[in-house]
Amino acid sequence: MTDLLSYDLTDDVATIRLDDGKANAFSNLMFDAINAAMDRADREAKIIVIRGRDGIFSAGYNLKELMQGGDTAVQLVKRGSDFAVRMMETRKPVITAGDGHIVALGAFLFLAADYRIGCSDHSGTAFQVGLPETAKGLPMHNFGRELAAPRLNQRYFSRAFINGEMFSPDAAVDVGYLDAAVDDVDAGVAKAVAFFKSVSLHAFAINKPRGHQTLLPVLKQAIIDDMDLQIG
Repeated sequence: MTDLLSYDLTDDVATIRLDDGKANAFSNLMFDAINAAMDRADREAKIIVIRGRDGIFSAGYNLKELMQGGDTAVQLVKRGSDFAVRMMETRKPVITAGDGHIVALGAFLFLAADYRIGCSDHSGTAFQVGLPETAKGLPMHNFGRELAAPRLNQRYFSRAFINGEMFSPDAAVDVGYLDAAVDDVDAGVAKAVAFFKSVSLHAFAINKPRGHQTLLPVLKQAIIDDMDLQIG
């Protein structure tokens, strides 16, 4: 679709695969591309899969743009929050699949998904999942707090959100970032797709907004509050 991601529609499943050849960092161009892909998926698919490339889902925001600070950084962060809300507002199942590291905004997008799959520790590569903002010297935004609080296991909340500790994919299941860590991500995605095809997508489309109806207004207010965030 672009040199930043690809789009495939097969059997009513839209697969949006991020691949900028590097860290799949979310720049304004990446947000333009993924929103265009979501527009298409909303029109023609029944199930949406968002996936990274081998080795990494995403390392988060594009640091070159983020560290410009001021309105440039604030607007970039807003686009990330807006996209997470978009994932939660679409009435179609959204599956996220990570073939490697899932970091920062990448981890937040996993928290916004309906089913989250990572590559298990048995892959032989020490992949990491988490929110390293504290270690990177970056402030955590209000949106991130409100999204993470009900989704992360409360036993791990301080370690994951405040301390910025990173976790292996297998540990990330218990922490709350992932629903499954699997040896074969392709098979994991296929299993998740089969599950959603086995349930009533009509009922899903009713129950998903009902399930999020308390949280979404809180998230949208947090986005407004974050317009005063100091970054960079």
